[in-house]
Amino acid sequence: MSSLEQDYRDFLDIYCPAFFFATLIMQFIVLYFIIFFAGKMSAPFRIMLAHTSICQLILLFITMSCQFRMISSHVPVEVRVYGPLRFVKAIYTYTLHQAWQFFMFMSGMTIIVTLFFKLMTVNAMFAKKWPMFIAFCIFHIPVVFSGGLEVYLVITAALPAEIQQALALRNIDVSLYSVTGTLRLQTVSLINFIIMVGAVFVYPIASFFIAARTLFLLNRHVLSKTGKAEHRSFIAGLCLQSLLPVLTYFPTFVLYVHCVLTGTEMLFQQYGIYLMPTTPALIDPFLTLTFMVPFRNRILTWVGLRKPRVVNSNNLMSVTRSFT
Repeated sequence: MSSLEQDYRDFLDIYCPAFFFATLIMQFIVLYFIIFFAGKMSAPFRIMLAHTSICQLILLFITMSCQFRMISSHVPVEVRVYGPLRFVKAIYTYTLHQAWQFFMFMSGMTIIVTLFFKLMTVNAMFAKKWPMFIAFCIFHIPVVFSGGLEVYLVITAALPAEIQQALALRNIDVSLYSVTGTLRLQTVSLINFIIMVGAVFVYPIASFFIAARTLFLLNRHVLSKTGKAEHRSFIAGLCLQSLLPVLTYFPTFVLYVHCVLTGTEMLFQQYGIYLMPTTPALIDPFLTLTFMVPFRNRILTWVGLRKPRVVNSNNLMSVTRSFT
């Protein structure tokens, strides 16, 4: 191990536990607010906010327990595990590697679905449970399809006995890391790669389109100024959340393409391509607590910056009463 690699490992030995516990605390705080302080928020919105949080928690546990490293300069690309799960069989960590991609995709999609649900509630004629369930299923078709491809990759690239035996011999000494498998951009993996990368860039475009339509309908809706402001705050928070995957994934993706094409070894890319996309799991709770007006008001009341008052019936969630 070079001195630079050792410096990275020393840094990650501090960063990973700190990031893990900070994110864990923030996610549990958000779940606590969703359960106990969501006010008149209807069941679909509670479920989607909790669903996003749970997906991000799973993503967090996989990232920190495996601590993947992608050796992009190798042909084929090699994936190593530096976390506590380096001691388990390679087939299990390879399965978790595919699950990591699935839950990263899922956590981003739930934000778009939540924003679309807001559009449906403002357009009251679609504010019914069955249309919302159908919309949920349609939006998740790409996620399910991607998940099917990932199951196929586990069966073909990790399950065969000869592959398991070869990796078992390779992983006799796992004191530093284990090798979980290799990545080849062949037909199935290439399709899944395109879906994953494409979704990251589609999220902000879709969110801003949905937000623009929602705000247009909201301006024509009979609501108090306070009610409309609370809706706008909620929509702004979701739009910011939809931007995070691009901001955190794009830099490492560009570096990944560069390293694959040139054979360059870049440690930031090798570790960051897994760590950076997990960053929204820490940032999203702050955005939720800030832009969800009932949550923000509760916090301001606790710290003495806002006097308790009776919530106006035309608040952020009044439009969604028909769901409860």
